[in-house]
Amino acid sequence: MVKKYVELEGYDLYKVLLVDDDRSILCGLRQFKEWKSCGFTIEDEAYAGKDALGKLVEKCFDLVITDIRMPGMDGLELLNKIRARNLDTCLMIMSTYNDFEYAREGIRLGVFDYIMKPLDSKILESALNRVKKHLDEKKFLQKRRKEEKQMLFEENLRFFYPTNQEQRIIVLMMIGDYKTIDEASNTCLELFNFTNQDLVKTDILLGKMLLNLREKINHSFPWLATLEEIVFNDTLTDVESIDGIKTKFLTCINTMLEIIKKYELHHPDGVVGKTCRYVIEHVEDNIRLEDIASVVHISQDYIGKLFKQKTGYNFIDYATKVKMEHAKHLIMTGEYKNYELSKKLGYSSTDYFCRLFKDYTGVTPVEFRKMGS
Repeated sequence: MVKKYVELEGYDLYKVLLVDDDRSILCGLRQFKEWKSCGFTIEDEAYAGKDALGKLVEKCFDLVITDIRMPGMDGLELLNKIRARNLDTCLMIMSTYNDFEYAREGIRLGVFDYIMKPLDSKILESALNRVKKHLDEKKFLQKRRKEEKQMLFEENLRFFYPTNQEQRIIVLMMIGDYKTIDEASNTCLELFNFTNQDLVKTDILLGKMLLNLREKINHSFPWLATLEEIVFNDTLTDVESIDGIKTKFLTCINTMLEIIKKYELHHPDGVVGKTCRYVIEHVEDNIRLEDIASVVHISQDYIGKLFKQKTGYNFIDYATKVKMEHAKHLIMTGEYKNYELSKKLGYSSTDYFCRLFKDYTGVTPVEFRKMGS
């Protein structure tokens, strides 16, 4: 049995469409003071059945209150056309005592309630309270069905999730191997076939994998965020083919792979890995090779030669690259002037910092700031 449906939070007022060819009746309904307290708001009015049907097709209403007898299309005809179009709205009819047979026919056709003319405020309030209870129950059930359907869908997706493929991709990515792209491409196509070529499931599962991969990278290199945030769309929406999904998925995979290679994070935890980690963690200090040598307990000459051999960078060039990437991040915050950036990054000369930045990016810090604004 449904319980506590009235306690659901965040409900807007239910929207009402009033329909009557007698404008004095509509005026009287508008003047009713308890609409809001009953949980409703008058969203629109119509003066004939045909006019009302047009509004219902264009816009959603929670409740339609309509007169039975109207020229052209009466209330019963309107009701039949609403049902024929499967328009999801609650219906209440207004009738005089003489129209009781019409009202009974309306109830047979699915009208929730009816009220008699002339309108009585207390009767109208009572009827609206009944409708409100009905609509609350309906919304509660719809919400619960949606949640249950989502739970079943997620359980179903867990069956399809390619855990082994995700592990292979992250292993290849962490060592900077471009076979990562081939593995990701194969995973995409295998998953598509495994889900019986369901684009929606494939899209959601690959989106979840991207989130998991990003989380693993951020967990392994928590200090990476001080340089560059891994940004991509978490889902691969707005695609109508597996080729489109695969293209976007591989673009995101390549983004993560290139960031790892860009900062030489693919080296194992040896001398080179520790050196890269030290530079990134001390990006705002005056980084010296002798300081690193004292940490790893190896001569600075050996570190310099090994670093060049493994990465292709001179140590000072790598340190400068990391500092300039951090400078780009700091510039885009809009919080620092050039001399403040220079000092923050461990440079004693602002001119020297600006020259290094232009050599690295091709533009001055001021120009870079304008490009991002």
